[in-house]
Amino acid sequence: MKKILFCLTAALFAMAATDAMAQEQKSEKLYWKGIETTTLGDNWEVKIGGGAAMLDIATKGGAKNPAGLGWNLNIATTKWFLPTIGARLQLDGGSFANKSFQKDIYGGDRFKTPYVYVHGDLMLNLSNWIGGYREDRLYYAIPYVGFGYTAMSWTKKSAGSYDGEFSATLGLLNKFRVCEKIDIELDLRTWMFPESDLPAEINGGGTYAFALSASVGVAYRFNNRGWNIAHPQSEVDGYLAEIERLNDELGKKEEEIKEANDTIADLRTDTEAQLELWKDVIEKMNTITVENIAFFEIGQSTLSDHAKASLEKTATNIIKNEFRATVHGYADRETGSAKRNMELSVERAEAVKQFLIEKGVSADMISIETHGDTKVAFGAPHAAKINRCAIIETTKEIEVK
Repeated sequence: MKKILFCLTAALFAMAATDAMAQEQKSEKLYWKGIETTTLGDNWEVKIGGGAAMLDIATKGGAKNPAGLGWNLNIATTKWFLPTIGARLQLDGGSFANKSFQKDIYGGDRFKTPYVYVHGDLMLNLSNWIGGYREDRLYYAIPYVGFGYTAMSWTKKSAGSYDGEFSATLGLLNKFRVCEKIDIELDLRTWMFPESDLPAEINGGGTYAFALSASVGVAYRFNNRGWNIAHPQSEVDGYLAEIERLNDELGKKEEEIKEANDTIADLRTDTEAQLELWKDVIEKMNTITVENIAFFEIGQSTLSDHAKASLEKTATNIIKNEFRATVHGYADRETGSAKRNMELSVERAEAVKQFLIEKGVSADMISIETHGDTKVAFGAPHAAKINRCAIIETTKEIEVK
């Protein structure tokens, strides 16, 4: 019992320590090979399953002891730290069935050996490792290795008291995704322990004994069940540089508006002759334009938190200055069909329009123009990425009296 408690404590401590290191890493570096790390409560699974098990050993004198099929039940909890790396704590219980040579003692041709096996496993999601993380993947191949404690043969019909030993395990977990929350699992596993500690009835004098099991189970995935795609730093830098450039242009436009208003105020004090001389200039400045922009992910039309924060300021500016707004929707030429890109430009423009309306801008003050990939909003750097956008053009008619 002390060995079992020690093994359980060690496995739980290892899982907690690994997750703590992952959280500490997240605070220092948000991304790991294009994937954003998650929190302590995310990407957990619980599983219950059952199947068949057998014990592969030799009888006395070196003769093979035919192994019969026994049964196996198991429960487990798994934590995924990354799309490729996870840890599992599992409890197996069941009974082996091997040929008996003392029928009068053990009551039949089969020697039944009940067992309990508790183990911690290190999981490698090979599908995500080779093919990259995908939310729509239906099958996952997950090899694993583990270490634990096996106790067996504690009843009179299974050769009396037996203490058990530490064991090593190796297996392949086959996961089939049924829906967002449920997986069906086929677990194929072997574990190894010293044969010298087996009951004398089935001890063949070898060094190790191998147990084999195959079980089918149902796993439930809870809390955050996926992973967020992280942007490369070069892409983030490109976005930030473009936003900074647009903010500079916005500041210049505001200065132009102020200068234009000052010029108009001066013209009001002049004579009709002076006003006539300035007429061409005023007509050219009849419409003052201010632009803002919202970037989108590839193939997406959902506003990011950064875009919402910027657009909220734009909405306040539109309401305050009674601007009219024209939302231009774009898509990049490098990806997607012309039809899909036109649909994306409409969806992006509509998303921006609806957000402005939610922030108090009158729908009558907003119009939409969509360009698909027929027009380029911006050039380099990162032309494909920064053309996945919607640009807001705000205008205000200047009164001339």
